[in-house]
Amino acid sequence: MKKETIDKLIFFALALFAFSVIFSVTAVEAALILALVLLLAKKYGENSLDEIRPALTGHPLFVPWMVYLGVCLLTALTAYYPAKGLGQLNSDFLKYVCLSTLLLAVKKEHLPRLSAVYVGAAAVSALFGVIEAVRPALSGESLARAGVYMNAVRYGEAMTIAFMLALSRLLLAPKAGFRREHLLYGLAAAAIFAAIIFTQARGSYLGVIAGVLAIFAFAPPARKKLAVYAALMFAAVAVLAATTPVFKERLSAMTTVKQGDFSGNSASTGINVRLELWKLGYKMFKAHPVVGVGPDNIKRVFKKFHPEPFPEEGIYGTLNNLYVHQAAERGTLGLAALLLLFGSMFIFALRRFRTSKSPYALWALCALPAFYVVNITEISFQHVHTSFAIFLALAFAAAAEEEKLNG
Repeated sequence: MKKETIDKLIFFALALFAFSVIFSVTAVEAALILALVLLLAKKYGENSLDEIRPALTGHPLFVPWMVYLGVCLLTALTAYYPAKGLGQLNSDFLKYVCLSTLLLAVKKEHLPRLSAVYVGAAAVSALFGVIEAVRPALSGESLARAGVYMNAVRYGEAMTIAFMLALSRLLLAPKAGFRREHLLYGLAAAAIFAAIIFTQARGSYLGVIAGVLAIFAFAPPARKKLAVYAALMFAAVAVLAATTPVFKERLSAMTTVKQGDFSGNSASTGINVRLELWKLGYKMFKAHPVVGVGPDNIKRVFKKFHPEPFPEEGIYGTLNNLYVHQAAERGTLGLAALLLLFGSMFIFALRRFRTSKSPYALWALCALPAFYVVNITEISFQHVHTSFAIFLALAFAAAAEEEKLNG
C-alpha cells in the first residue's frame, strides 16, 4: 500500500474518532482500533516499528501512566472481589492505548481538519440537545434537560470539553482564514454553550468556569478577547435565570441546598444523594485506607458498608466523585497515582502551550481543569465520551507548533 494512501486512511480513522467520540462508544472504539492497526501497518511498511517504543517511553506521561496502571493491578489483586477488579484493568489499559495511539498518529497537518470535524460534530449534537430541551416548553410544559442519547450530566461534560476547543479557536485564531474561522467557530461555540446550559448539569457549569479561569491565568494573550466572551456567556445565563424558574431553581440549589431533601421534584435531591455517597466512600476508604475495596467493587460491597436503606432505595456502582471513588476503590495508593497522572497531564499541556502559543495547545490547557472539576460530581475519567476527548486534546497539544496568530 502506498504511503499516501495509508496516510489518508489514518486521517480518516482519526476523523471518525473525532466525530464519533461525541456520539458513540462503539464507533469511537472501532475508530481507535482502526487507527492503531493502520499506524502499525505504516510503521511495518517503513521498517520503523522499533521507533514506537522509545517514542512512548520517552514521553513525559509514560512514567505517570505506568505508575497508575501498576497501582490499578495491585488494587485489583487485593480487592474484595479480584475478578471484578481485574476486569476493570481492560478499561484502564484501553485509556493508555487510546492516548498512545493518538500521540503517535495525530500530526500537525491534521489539526485544522480534525478540529473542524470534532467541533462540527459537537455543534450538530448541541442543536439536537437544544431542541430536546426547548420543545416541551413550546407546548407549555417545563424546560427539559438536554441529553441526546446520554444522561444529561455526561452529555454536559462532553459538551464542556468541546466548548473549550471552540473557545480556544476563537481566542487564538490563525491569521489565515481569520474571518471565516470566527464565524464558523463562533456559531459552533454559541450552540454548544446553549446545550451546556440546557443540560442543567451544575458540574458542567463549574467546569466551564474552571476552563475560563485557566485561560485567564495561563494564557495572557487571550485575556482581552476572553473578557468579551465571558461577558456574553454571563449575560446569556443571567437572561435564562431571569426568565426560566426551573433553571433559576437549579442554579440557586447550589448555594441553598435543603439538607436531607430527597423528594423527587426537588433541585436539592441530586446534591444530597451525592453527599450521602461521598460519606459512604469515606467509610470505605477509612476501612481500607491503603488499597481500597478494589476497582469496580463499589456495588458489590455497597450493602456491607451501608446496610440501612439508601435514599431513593438505590445501590450505586459509583460514588459520583472521581476522587472519593478512587480513594474508596484503590485507597491512598490509587488516589495518589491518579493525582500524579492528572498533575503530569496538566504540566505537559502547560509546557506545550508555552512552547507553541497555539489554540490547539490552549484547548488542552483549559479543558483539563474543566475536566478535573466535572470529576468532582461524576467519575468522568471512567467514561469514553469524556476521557477519550481529553486524550484527543493532549494529542492536539503534542502536535501543535507555533503559529502566526491574531491573538
